[in-house]
Parts: sequence; structure tokens; C-alpha cells
Amino acid sequence: MESNKSMGRLLDILGNETRRRILILLTKRPYFVSELSQELGVGQKAVLEHLRILESAGLIEGRVEKIPRGRPRKYYTIKRGFRMEVLLTPYSFGTEMYEPKKPRETQEYAQAKALIKSTGPAEAKIDELLTFLAEIQERIEEIVRTKQELEEVRLLTETYIENLLRRIAQEDQHEFERLMREFGPRLSKKILEDLNDF
Repeated sequence: MESNKSMGRLLDILGNETRRRILILLTKRPYFVSELSQELGVGQKAVLEHLRILESAGLIEGRVEKIPRGRPRKYYTIKRGFRMEVLLTPYSFGTEMYEPKKPRETQEYAQAKALIKSTGPAEAKIDELLTFLAEIQERIEEIVRTKQELEEVRLLTETYIENLLRRIAQEDQHEFERLMREFGPRLSKKILEDLNDF
């Protein structure tokens, strides 16, 4: 999870259509600046500025490729994958970012590796893999549904706590400070940030 400030910056970066188009192209293969410029119909200088912004955000990386004749050329690739969620409810607005980590050696991971390494006719292997994939997808969807339900409960509870503390702060500053000393360490980062902005 990232701070509101860095998440806001990321949303601003992704809010630009040209940068989104660059990222979409880079998901297909690495590109040189001249190729991106041609594909997008945008000048190379502008493309370089967009690439600089995406690179500084850690979304892409440039690599220099030596060629037999002429100067080395720089090409760009996607640096990291991530999934970003924007959650908007009657109680709150927030964003979260998830970056893939190295998979734990779970039973499912071992099962996937075994299926991938298995020998046999291609048709049977593909059928087994697709069946396994459908089962995994079904489990993911169930987990996502549960997560959404729990997020709603969490947001409702957090918003109530925050509003209660705001009300106390308006009525009795000393009592608010006492409660913050007692409960501050247990409050979520979001509540603390929101109360600091108050």
C-alpha cells in the first residue's frame, strides 16, 4: 500500500492519455523512442518527456542496446506489474496498490508447477490446465467478493471512528488529545492522515 501523496501522483501520471497509450504499447513488446513516436503520432521530444515521467515513477525502464553500426540505442520496457484499486463508497474514497510478490510455495502453486511440468499429449495437458485455471478463477472471485464486503464494513467503522473523534475535537480539545494518546497507535494510517488534515 502506498501513501495518499504517491498514489495521487500515480493517478495523475496515468490520467494522461498519451502515457496510457505508451504503457499499452509496452505491454506488447519493448519499443525505441522513434517507434513510439511513429505509433502515437507524437513528436520524439514529447515522447521522451512522457517516458521520463513514467520512468521516474518506476513504471518503465530504459535499456541501452548496442548495434553493429552507429550509436547504441535505448529501448523501453515495462518495469513492474501492479494492480490498483480505486474504492469509492458513500463513506470514503481511497486507493490501494498491489504489487505481485514471489508466490509462496502453496498447494496451488505446487499443483500448477506439477501440471506445467507433466508430460503427455498436448490436448490432455491443455484441458487439465484450463480446468485448473477455471477453479483458481472461481476461488479468486469468491475472495474478491469477500474482500469487498469486508472493505465496506471496515470503511463504515473507520468513518464512524473518525467522525466521532472529530466531534470530540470540536467539543473538548483536551479530551481529544487524551483519546489520541490512548488510541493513536491503534488507529489506521488513513484515519491519522485525515485527522491531521482536519
